[in-house]
Amino acid sequence: MFSHAQLEGILLSLAKPEIHISRANNTQIGYRVRIRVNFRGSKDFIYGLERTLNQKGLKCSVKDEEHKSRPRPILTIGGLVNLWKLCKLVPDDLPDAKNVWATFKQVVEIIDNGEHHTLDGLDKILKLKGEI
Repeated sequence: MFSHAQLEGILLSLAKPEIHISRANNTQIGYRVRIRVNFRGSKDFIYGLERTLNQKGLKCSVKDEEHKSRPRPILTIGGLVNLWKLCKLVPDDLPDAKNVWATFKQVVEIIDNGEHHTLDGLDKILKLKGEI
């Protein structure tokens, strides 16, 4: 539905990459790192974006209603393989609206290397997020 150039524009302007760190007693270092990318918009836009991403080989999930207090549709992309594919679609030579893609790509690389299971890797992620 969307061309490659349009998809790049959508990724640079509307994507909301999330890096979530939470306590988890069942992990070796006591913390869990989760990453995903969300898109919010009208129903037609979200379903058109889903179709375009599926054509690019990316799997995503769509909810017609995010939750009761936010009844708008949401598209979520998770999973390391899908996030790697998505990161490759984001051009490095253009700035993004929220200035988060460079950091997000580094975190994806840290997680892909398995460094997030170590204290040093967690520290790197926290520094990239600006938490420490």
